[in-house]
Amino acid sequence: MLFALIGLATSCSQDDSINLQNTGNNRVVMNASLDAETLTSLKSGPATRGASGDLQLDGYSLRYILEVFQPNNNNTVYREEKLVSDATQAVVFDFTLSNAAGYCALLWADYVAGDAAFADGHYADLYYKTDDVNGLRAISLISSTYAVNTASRDAFFGKHSFTKEPDKPANLGSVELKRPFGRINIIEKDGLMQEELTSMDISYDVPSTFDVLDGRTVSGTHSVSVSGITVFPAATTEKANLFFDYIFAPATGQQLLGEMSIDYQLASGEDNSFTIPANMPVERNKRTNISGYILSIPVKMISKDTFMRGLAKTDPGFEFEAPAVGSYYYEGGSFSQQYIPALTCLGVVFHVDDTQKHGLIVGLEQTKAQWSTVEAASGTNIQYTGPENLSSIKGWGQWQDRYPAFKWCVDQGPEWYIPTVSELQLLGENSSAVNIALEAAGADVIDVDARLWSSAESGTPNSYFVFKISQKWTYGNISKTESNNVHIVRAF
Repeated sequence: MLFALIGLATSCSQDDSINLQNTGNNRVVMNASLDAETLTSLKSGPATRGASGDLQLDGYSLRYILEVFQPNNNNTVYREEKLVSDATQAVVFDFTLSNAAGYCALLWADYVAGDAAFADGHYADLYYKTDDVNGLRAISLISSTYAVNTASRDAFFGKHSFTKEPDKPANLGSVELKRPFGRINIIEKDGLMQEELTSMDISYDVPSTFDVLDGRTVSGTHSVSVSGITVFPAATTEKANLFFDYIFAPATGQQLLGEMSIDYQLASGEDNSFTIPANMPVERNKRTNISGYILSIPVKMISKDTFMRGLAKTDPGFEFEAPAVGSYYYEGGSFSQQYIPALTCLGVVFHVDDTQKHGLIVGLEQTKAQWSTVEAASGTNIQYTGPENLSSIKGWGQWQDRYPAFKWCVDQGPEWYIPTVSELQLLGENSSAVNIALEAAGADVIDVDARLWSSAESGTPNSYFVFKISQKWTYGNISKTESNNVHIVRAF
């Protein structure tokens, strides 16, 4: 998952200019604005906010809704809606409450049509139904206007609990609103194929209802079905080049999506389809970039070289960002910061080199085994690489019986090897981030109090191991016949 959204400096100084002295004892004043930190977390470029990069979108108005109710009886005692001409500025709600009591103020901000009808104190809803019997405690998606690839689907929420004291006005200060959802960006990795795309239909399920009071999604599902998409976002500004969408997400943890179906037509006139597997994660105020070779290549419309290149990319290879320590590495060569059960995870990144494209991963499994069953020379060396040491071991007759740690390593599949001393030191130094990822994936964490076997012997009877002492990862040697922890690594 990546995080980027154009920054916004909101003005919260208006509460300083409001003096409640000598005003009605029932007066209550509250400012509402959009949280600047929140707004710098989802964007990939200015177009998420419109051509100018600000919050004011042509053809739309940003609407604020305030609902005040008494928690002890759930009665809504005040409701007001306001449109703002400058979406970057705070809005002031100035109202009266006659009863001294405890209250909760709920706030919601979304986009409505610039010419939205106004009746009975309510501006006509556009994307989110806000005037149901439960008001802001059950905001729901409107099926008939559901849209993707539009910044006007953005919305924000907040709440503030307060006590109105008898015969005293109340200045509640500023409340900053945050997003109730995360954003998914669907990306075709082959730019040439994306240019051939002419039309697309999409369908998938998303949470349908959001409760501002509890700041959570409410049970219920909306079946998204958007047909005839012919205008696609620009990857340079939106990251997505097929479509993007805003999806309600829980306050903590992730919302896992079901399968996402894509039916599309290319310039050749051929129709095709693709299904993004289930369990893609959505996290509040973050963006999930789902990237892969989604559009198949019709044989008759391309050159042989392009077609062969396409065949090599039949695995969608979903990826979310460049590799970083603690990232998950998947079959096919893709990475993500969040664990995705739908993909085959091979390990966790513990080192990235200066190119930021290559590095090392540690496997999800570990074992405890003897380096060797006998104290005899093996031909390995601390100066050799892990694969070189493994090759030396495999050159011995009956090596599978003689070298249990190496046999277990080979049993895990090709490309894996037991790391060198220096690689184990890197693993140890980055074990905090790596262990967080391993635990989230339900894998074996690195035991920082254990001895970790390296692939090199230190002499005929002993081999090197790495361990942590005085907050540093160093190495020593011990009899090969002892059992110690064994990790496997591989390069990417």
